[in-house]
Amino acid sequence: MLKINRRGRLAAVVLASVLTAGITQTLTMSPASAASQADRERVQWRALSDGRWEVRQAAAVALTKTPSPSDPDPVATFLRTGLTAAMNRAATFERNNNITLEVERRNSRPGSFVHIGCERALRATHDDKDDFIRYGLEAAREADRQDPQQEEVAKQAQADREYVASIAESDPGPQVQAAAFAAITAGEDRDIADFFSYYWAAGARLDDEAYKLAIGDLDLKGTAKMARLREAALRAQAAEEGLSGEALEKARAETASAWRAVQVSAVGASVDWTAEAARAAEQSARWTAVAAYAEGATTEQDWAGVVARARTDAAAWQDAVRWAEQQAAEWARLAEEAGDR
Repeated sequence: MLKINRRGRLAAVVLASVLTAGITQTLTMSPASAASQADRERVQWRALSDGRWEVRQAAAVALTKTPSPSDPDPVATFLRTGLTAAMNRAATFERNNNITLEVERRNSRPGSFVHIGCERALRATHDDKDDFIRYGLEAAREADRQDPQQEEVAKQAQADREYVASIAESDPGPQVQAAAFAAITAGEDRDIADFFSYYWAAGARLDDEAYKLAIGDLDLKGTAKMARLREAALRAQAAEEGLSGEALEKARAETASAWRAVQVSAVGASVDWTAEAARAAEQSARWTAVAAYAEGATTEQDWAGVVARARTDAAAWQDAVRWAEQQAAEWARLAEEAGDR
């Protein structure tokens, strides 16, 4: 079941048994039905995992919408036109949010909660920007009105500095790595403290968003190219009817070439998805290692919070691994099918 809260964000609960049943059903369906089920699973992924709330909301609506004479297949309609429309809406919101944040930043006092919050939000994920403008901005204004004393920063342990330095050198997430490098380069206790309290998690969300955007783009481009090549192959195959002799042989050669192009494209897509699975696995392993380190750490950080976040992130990246592996297998199946044709 997919539920939409008052902000239009998705709180999705999908039973593993339902997805498993869907995959099993795909293997036993006719080619046309199997394609429809595969499309439904792609939209389910968008509803659950796309990094933009506008896309998640539109995908959820498509999945739960009742077919009608004017829209007999809402899932297909979403993939044909709704996805692009939702992506365009997200891009518009992003531009408007960036303008709002930049204006607020320029008009606020350096060091104020509004100024710091806007600077952070400008470098945050699509959803984090929206969250800050809807809720965080007014809270920051209220905090500035109260004008609290500057928070005292505890002296950061050398062990923590060394750990942040190790993240800057080896973390697989470029945004986390950049945040750690910035903290170490600045070198002040405040910078190290800020990394643990904010920039580490913010960088992780940015890396997660970038990965989802990348595989979403991979899905769009791969399926669009496959549709074009498959249509061309079917046209070539249909052109064989009524021919004989040398003309038939030439048409068959053209058909074989067209299906070979489908096969090559599908193999390439499978390789790309396998690479994305490996990238997600590296992230999952890193967060598992972070959890293990945090469990034994004794310095004055919120290591319990780090453990909880690391375990959640490790599990999320494992889900990404499974999805990418499923897509790699599906593209390999399509390549084999094209080879048989």
